[in-house]
Amino acid sequence: METDLKTVHGVIALAAALLAPATQAQSTLLQHPGRLLASGCFQCHGTNGLNGGFDALAGDSRTDTLNKLNEMRRKPSRENIMFPHASGYTNEQLWQIADYFSKLPKP
Repeated sequence: METDLKTVHGVIALAAALLAPATQAQSTLLQHPGRLLASGCFQCHGTNGLNGGFDALAGDSRTDTLNKLNEMRRKPSRENIMFPHASGYTNEQLWQIADYFSKLPKP
């Protein structure tokens, strides 16, 4: 019986060690300053950039997302539904949004 308890404790310790980084990463993303800013994107692109009616944003590179957002700010509003959204943020806020989505797993 003592050997069984040692095995169970060992399995529990191993599981905790393996899950800790994933839990820590998830907690870090919940605290990411871009998450609240990115929540405005969730309406169309899905919660955390997944499963929305438009392109998924999760896992896209920060540079690509930032370039796309900046391009959307340059196009006139009548040609681009994203113009008012992208124009409503500062450069730093767009960087935080792009950084947040880049840290999420790709679908």
